[in-house]
Amino acid sequence: MFSGNYHHVIDSKGRISVPSSFRELVQVSGNAAVFLAPHPLSPPRFVEAYPVPAWLELNEKLLRLNRFDPNVLKLETFFVGSAHRCEIDTQGRILVPTKLREWAALGKDVVFSGATDRFRIYDRQAWEQALADAEAAFKANPELLARLDL
Repeated sequence: MFSGNYHHVIDSKGRISVPSSFRELVQVSGNAAVFLAPHPLSPPRFVEAYPVPAWLELNEKLLRLNRFDPNVLKLETFFVGSAHRCEIDTQGRILVPTKLREWAALGKDVVFSGATDRFRIYDRQAWEQALADAEAAFKANPELLARLDL
């Protein structure tokens, strides 16, 4: 499971080093690639990174949905249609496609954040906003955690 957060820097070519603990989890499947996709419900905007098995599982679920449902069409268009398969190179980096970097407004300083079976890549300021928003929401409405039955 992906957990924790790690601060990294994107180079001028759009490459970013994947945290070693995340790389190890990705490579457990025998595959050194992730699918990067824009998250449809953000703000703040972020890019989600799915190891290949998690991406395939998500796609299997999508295939069971009614493909004529307008919401399914929108999800396929926005999320799946904007996704990119990105190989982790021998130096442990991925190249974040320009379109995704621009969409998520990823600057030089970014944060990797674990999200169970996947991880997220935020611009550092967006990460700070997301963290503050989540903390404020739980403080203002503590029963949100109770409803999750964790």
